[in-house]
Amino acid sequence: MIAAVRVRGDVDVSHKVSRTLQDLNLEKKNSCVVFEDTESVRGMLKVGKDYIAYGEISEDTVEKLSERNGEEVKSGNVINLSPPSGGYRDTKRQVQQGGALGKRENMDELVQKMV
Repeated sequence: MIAAVRVRGDVDVSHKVSRTLQDLNLEKKNSCVVFEDTESVRGMLKVGKDYIAYGEISEDTVEKLSERNGEEVKSGNVINLSPPSGGYRDTKRQVQQGGALGKRENMDELVQKMV
């Protein structure tokens, strides 16, 4: 499964990106949505990569999200999380450049800091 977390807000977002984030149910900062891994979802995540952090998560993390939400996590359901303890590294740069945005290899770490 893939988790996506909205990192940045709505200011100066292009219409295409804004619409894509709405389609992903990522309308508020620090909200998290879990998706099944499909090509269409990956395409939408790439469009919103400058405003979200995303990556594959383990079953342990899905269970922690279920506990936080109080019910089973299904694909597309929104889970409102707290900001990560210790904060984001940089909300204007990609992960490869030392920031918090884009595709992450260690998405479990970020989500567990927010639960």
